[in-house]
Amino acid sequence: MKKGNISGRQAYRGNSTKKVAKTVLAGTLGLGLLQVPVWAAGAEVSNSGTNFATVQVVEKAAAADQTKGNSAKITKEQAAQKMLALFPDLKDAKLDDTSYSENENMPGNQSVWTLNWTFTKGNSSHTIGTTVDAITGDVLSYYKPYFLLDDDKAYYPPEITKEQAEKLAKDFVAKAAPSISAEKLIPMNSYYNSSKSLFGPVMYNFNYNVKVNGIPSDGENIRIEIDGKGRVNSYNRMTFALNYPSSKPAISLSQATDAYKKDLSLSLAYVAFNEYMSSSNAKKDWRLEYIPSPYLTVVDANTGKRHVSTPDTEYVIPKVLEYTALPSSASKPFTPHQGSTLSSEEALKLYADIAPSSKDYTLSSNLSSYWMDGKQVWNLNWNKRNSIGFPSDSISMTIDANTGQLIGYYINSYPMMYNTGETKKSDDNSKNNTAVISESKAREKAIGLVQRYYPDAAKYLKISNESGAQKSDGKTSYRYVFQQFYKDLPVYGHQVMIVLEGDGKLRNYNASLPLSQDNEKELDALSVSIKSEDALKAYQKDLGAELRYTSDGGYYTESSKYVEPTVTLSYIPTYNGERSLPFLNAVTGKSEVNGLWGSNDTGSPVNLPSDAVSHSASKDLATLLEYKVIAPGSDGLIHPDADLTYGDLLDMISKAVYPDHMYYDSGRLGKQYKDVTADSPYAEAVQMFSDRGWLQSNPSTELHPEQKLTREKLAETIVKVLHYDRLSKYFDTDPTVMSLSDATAIQNKGSVEIMIKLGLMSAKDGKFEPAKTVTKAEAAQILVHLAHIQGKVDTPISGYR
Repeated sequence: MKKGNISGRQAYRGNSTKKVAKTVLAGTLGLGLLQVPVWAAGAEVSNSGTNFATVQVVEKAAAADQTKGNSAKITKEQAAQKMLALFPDLKDAKLDDTSYSENENMPGNQSVWTLNWTFTKGNSSHTIGTTVDAITGDVLSYYKPYFLLDDDKAYYPPEITKEQAEKLAKDFVAKAAPSISAEKLIPMNSYYNSSKSLFGPVMYNFNYNVKVNGIPSDGENIRIEIDGKGRVNSYNRMTFALNYPSSKPAISLSQATDAYKKDLSLSLAYVAFNEYMSSSNAKKDWRLEYIPSPYLTVVDANTGKRHVSTPDTEYVIPKVLEYTALPSSASKPFTPHQGSTLSSEEALKLYADIAPSSKDYTLSSNLSSYWMDGKQVWNLNWNKRNSIGFPSDSISMTIDANTGQLIGYYINSYPMMYNTGETKKSDDNSKNNTAVISESKAREKAIGLVQRYYPDAAKYLKISNESGAQKSDGKTSYRYVFQQFYKDLPVYGHQVMIVLEGDGKLRNYNASLPLSQDNEKELDALSVSIKSEDALKAYQKDLGAELRYTSDGGYYTESSKYVEPTVTLSYIPTYNGERSLPFLNAVTGKSEVNGLWGSNDTGSPVNLPSDAVSHSASKDLATLLEYKVIAPGSDGLIHPDADLTYGDLLDMISKAVYPDHMYYDSGRLGKQYKDVTADSPYAEAVQMFSDRGWLQSNPSTELHPEQKLTREKLAETIVKVLHYDRLSKYFDTDPTVMSLSDATAIQNKGSVEIMIKLGLMSAKDGKFEPAKTVTKAEAAQILVHLAHIQGKVDTPISGYR
């Protein structure tokens, strides 16, 4: 096994301005390229030092009733008729406007009809835009917001299965795009996979690449959403290029596979598997993992050369990552602030030398909770506009409000076409097209900055050999990656990245937060069971390659240079036939994909733990397990007869609404009740309940989520979820509830009566037993029954209205 440790992941794409919440920010260039299809769009930090906006310029435009001289082969009437034939809901809308456009610089669909439809409900109206290819007549886009759907929404249980929905999806594609047959559709992994929630609309999302010349193309994508009743709610087709190179590679599939296996190198690292997919207060799931080194990248199938993310960027990718310790002495080491929380003025004063001094900038600031760990941070933002009102350069800074540590600093530049044409000042990063300081000087400055801004930098950080000079769009900049270590191993995703302009000016600074003492204790408890050589052999066994068309270009750079769309016949690395390359658990030896919002609808049957298989509520427990409302404990069991707390019920209902990732706002987390702090396991559920009006929060009162859940408390909670709590007052003296032998022990008789009338709960032997504690199995039966009737109640539990 080759030496070298892996750092985190960083999608290396200088021209991307897309931002995804809780996406991994820092990491190795190599590993980012290793899984470009998954992570490229999630890059929040520009490694080249400039963020480029994608700008589309309409070369030709025609009014709706003007078609002479354009390339359209179908009329606007034909386009409208096709939309009406495929999407029956449009018959309830009015076609308000139709426009035609041609765009010579736009990849793929260059002639498009845009049709705008207006839906009217009561006194309100909403317009949606749809598009049709004016050459082929293929549908390009349609989306009807869920709130515009009729009252006959699809809830659990769905009327059709995922398999049936997929057949409908493929049949629909054949009608919307007749040139694409079902065998040309290749399922793809994405952030839009089907996600099932027990309380909420049932939606199946299907995402496909399309084969061109018999080869899957990354630039040909179709996404379609079908609800549990078999109706198409959205459809989107993307075509990247019109011309494709030959599908005949010079390098064979076996040669590409052998090369990947030969070049594979695994490195051992600490990984917090839930770090970016969970709330800031969640306990980190630390693991020891073997991670592929940065050598496995997309390669040209004809030349064997590795792809650089952007064709206009010059950068040398190291074959093996190596790290060098920092000097132990620093002239200006970081000194944490002591005392009360810093004011915005005090925070700014710490970094006045890198803050803009020009009066053209307007400063705004706000104190908020940092999404990574909930710390209080100051967000300082400087914006300026040019003389014609377009947005211009901006600078942002994030500072820990307690310690004064700099977390982020970014200069964001807009393309020159947004500027007025006047000569830009030196602080606009345009006067230098060549480096004016040497790489050694830039390296020295970067080390000095990280020692000044990061706590104990020499102890915890090492500089990576992926650092150095790079050229992008004719400009030289310097990029330095400082990997965080704990003892002798790197901490995946924990880095400091610095980008300097050619003259040495700081362009970008992004730092992961230091590990807490609790984190370090958790890392100390981990030990390796799988030998490195065994891990390497296991990974090589399942490593493969796939021939694909990959695409790039089709955007403008900061200097208004248009990068032409390119399509390349390429090989991509695969693992067990899947494009997402996993890590290898150093304890269990199992492969584990990290850092994705994967689909929770795997299509596989749920395997109930042994303690629930023969239980009377096994079917309902299996449903909750399938929908991620409950999960096995550390012992692998469900414990169906365990008593629940009130907080457990809130948590279960919250997960029934948001199964994949919890609902919360870090700025308000833990502020609803005196005894539910931000680090409480119930904090997110309590916040969601408060926002829905299911709880009336009061920071000066206590909620007592740890109290045992009684039958009456359960009844009262569900009645509030259904917004029947006011109605329940009218049932306080209903004969049914009053006839119970223990009626006098029931405080909220109306809620109990409604639960009985809905069939969610019942009395036994003339008793309701309001004080009896509810078990997990009993709650499961009630929640599944509630899911069955949610489409029949007046207020949707999911909140879609």
